[in-house]
Amino acid sequence: MAISIRIGSPADNPRIQDLITKITMPGLAQMCFQRAPDFFTGAHVIGDEFIVAVAEDDERPDVLAGLTVISGRDLFISGQKRRVYYSGDTRVDPYYRRRGIASSLFLEQKKHRTEQELLQGIVLKDNTAPLEAAANAADGVLFRFWVSHTIETSFIYVRKQQPRVPQGVTLRQATRADAPRMQAYFDREAPRRNGYPVYDFGKLLAGDPYYTGLRIEHYVLAERNGEIVGMLAGWDQKAYKQTRIVGFKPIVKVLRPLYNLYVGLAGGFKLPAVGGALNYLTVYNTLVTDDDTAVHRALLDWLMAHQGQKYDAIATAFTHGDPLVETPRGYKRQKLFSSNFWLSYGDDPRPGIDSRPLYVELGRL
Repeated sequence: MAISIRIGSPADNPRIQDLITKITMPGLAQMCFQRAPDFFTGAHVIGDEFIVAVAEDDERPDVLAGLTVISGRDLFISGQKRRVYYSGDTRVDPYYRRRGIASSLFLEQKKHRTEQELLQGIVLKDNTAPLEAAANAADGVLFRFWVSHTIETSFIYVRKQQPRVPQGVTLRQATRADAPRMQAYFDREAPRRNGYPVYDFGKLLAGDPYYTGLRIEHYVLAERNGEIVGMLAGWDQKAYKQTRIVGFKPIVKVLRPLYNLYVGLAGGFKLPAVGGALNYLTVYNTLVTDDDTAVHRALLDWLMAHQGQKYDAIATAFTHGDPLVETPRGYKRQKLFSSNFWLSYGDDPRPGIDSRPLYVELGRL
């Protein structure tokens, strides 16, 4: 067996799909985070540039042993636009675990980066052991990383309820005519957080691949005295990004119909049959003037009462320390904790990052 590392291409998509399907989360319901049918469609959403590194075994040409992706996108860091590279979608076929393949993939990626660049990644809470192993390549330290923030992801169960709207605030669906005002509002509000992607509403209207599946009509605007004071959108990404059920424990398989009946009344995720995907809507591009949690709550309520009625849950995430992290805690929800880390091939990047709250855009992960 000889493992070789190279840059991937769309021709690798069938083998990439096969590899991703092998990587599952254990539990009563076994799940897989898929990127079907085209892995590269989702890659264009994560970053407007990306490099996919893949690992091959010369004895098994029909499979990939592993892959990883580094995606580039412009983020606001310390109030200024900066190119930041997101390291994600690292997968190693279970057959090839503990053979140093992840480190080899990162070595390939390093060839395309410099010591001055800032990289970012996310791991499930406290699950840094694979990252630590990959960092220590055979010929020395490959990179260094620093865990910076706890991320609290909330899957808020959709319910039927009138939005709770603060006095003097109105809510409505955005239109194409709103784009210039939305851009001006974004340019003012987004730099208040580190890690906020730099968005161009002109590119959104033009159908740029970075916004695949998103339309300006998916936005809800909160206005007071004719001025925008908050906005967010619901982004359905199931056409290229799915959380799919691949198996059940026997007891869950038997009780699934009763469980689905219960959550249909009480709220929660319905469990689809094996092969089906969880049905949720991703909250996108959250901005609220003065971090007003009442306005934030009204926006989430409106999203659930309109676009959200087709889904079991809406998904949103905030880091601890962000004032808006409190809003999802007022809803019935399912929680998931993870950690943000900064990664560098050179010096510690943290002195160049100030203390603004860190923004998390689930649709870009």
